[in-house]
Amino acid sequence: MQKNIAGDLRRALLLFSVAVVTCCVLLAASTFAQDAVPTEILERTLFIKVGNDTGTAFKIDHGGKVYLVTARHVVAGLPTTAASIQVWRNGGWQDFATVRTLFPPDSDADIAVFETSEKLTQPYEVNVAEQGGGVTMGQQVWFLGYPFGLHSHFSDLEVPFIKRGTMSAMDTTNPRGVVLYIDGFNNPGFSGGPILFWNFTTHVIEIIGVVKGYRTDVARVVVNGQAVDVPILVNSGILIGYSIEHAIEAIEQGQAHP
Repeated sequence: MQKNIAGDLRRALLLFSVAVVTCCVLLAASTFAQDAVPTEILERTLFIKVGNDTGTAFKIDHGGKVYLVTARHVVAGLPTTAASIQVWRNGGWQDFATVRTLFPPDSDADIAVFETSEKLTQPYEVNVAEQGGGVTMGQQVWFLGYPFGLHSHFSDLEVPFIKRGTMSAMDTTNPRGVVLYIDGFNNPGFSGGPILFWNFTTHVIEIIGVVKGYRTDVARVVVNGQAVDVPILVNSGILIGYSIEHAIEAIEQGQAHP
């Protein structure tokens, strides 16, 4: 009788141990997923040049076609059809042909979308967030880009910088120009880059927005014990972006009027 009890106890402890280990592995995998940016979105985030100006753009898919998303101010002055930009590849600038340049219905949204002739056989792994987002205020986000034209070099692979921030606030006063405010220090060159977050509902990383830039502040110096504003604008540490839903609006408006 005592042997049976001891055997049952050992089996129960073994099952409990297996359950604990499994739980720990699953939690670790989930935690790692929340703390790492997939390689795919790094490879889809491009260093672009328009005239003499540079910035960041990234590919998304919609309806089986590939579109290149960036900030509207990065591509100012380009024609709305057959616009030619340049993309940095293999250590040099290469021409990148586009079909059309699409803009959201409201000019407040600092987003531009290039329609391309590229098509996909299957959707990208990292997709855009559905309307409404699902992002939680205060959660960690990432933003990708090429500050000052800098990037990582891995043999034949060149990928953007990855920075982190905190989702701080959202302004939905204009539903057609939803503004995202992120506590994160970005630099010139990030404009047009994707803003990513971990969706706690779908348990995947998604694209929530497009980087516009940062809110500026006036530098202050102390002269004879008095704080004086100087005519130098500095980075306040508040990143400004626009909701990715406006890129989808631009695409769908373009599809309705081919």
